[in-house]
Amino acid sequence: MDNLSLLYKLALIIGAIANLFMAASLLAGQKPYRKYVIYSRARQFTILWLAAFALGYLIHAFLELRVIWPTAATAVTVSYFHIGAICFCWGYIPLLNPDYLTRRIAVRDTVIYAIELISCWTMAFIWKEQNIYTALPFLLFFGYCAFNVVVFYKTFHRVSFRLLMMSYGNVRGFVRWMQLSCDIIIFFGIFLVALVLLFPNAIRLFTPIEAIAGIGLFAYIVRSISRYGKVVEDATRATENVAEFNKK
Repeated sequence: MDNLSLLYKLALIIGAIANLFMAASLLAGQKPYRKYVIYSRARQFTILWLAAFALGYLIHAFLELRVIWPTAATAVTVSYFHIGAICFCWGYIPLLNPDYLTRRIAVRDTVIYAIELISCWTMAFIWKEQNIYTALPFLLFFGYCAFNVVVFYKTFHRVSFRLLMMSYGNVRGFVRWMQLSCDIIIFFGIFLVALVLLFPNAIRLFTPIEAIAGIGLFAYIVRSISRYGKVVEDATRATENVAEFNKK
């Protein structure tokens, strides 16, 4: 193993440990917020998100798929990134619209994820190296992301306007946090999967991303969702009032 591969492996292991530590910190602080169902569920989905990425990092680190089986490495990456996308949609959109997560949406997203998993891994077993055909299943991931980005921003702009008009306590800070954090999450997620798809075995490219950007992003998410707890009562009351207003 050369020095670059060792550095890449070390970056993945450090990233996995950092994610597990952050997941544990959220889990340890979960009890005081159980009465706030939407916020508590957002924290739970964030914990799942962190754990899924940690597992994905460890799979890459110890199986070295990016070197010996690039298409499988890409399939693994998209598998846990799609889990992250689902956790974002199911956990964060309801912070703005408490009525968002219905049984129909849960079933729809689960079916899309299952189709994507089957397609990605079928292509990985047929072709070891990346080609135009192995890229086709990832159109489903990008389509899912694009659709939900539109849903999120439509919801955000509609709800944030009402929230600012109502001027509940610290809700202005909540609105700013939601916009900034979600901009970063969406950009990072789509950008990194695009890089994986275009350069499936470029270890030199992914090492600094895994070591710096990944840990920094999740640290910001955990810090932000934790800070939301300080305004959870105002934000919950405000978003519930907006939801009631929109039903009229």
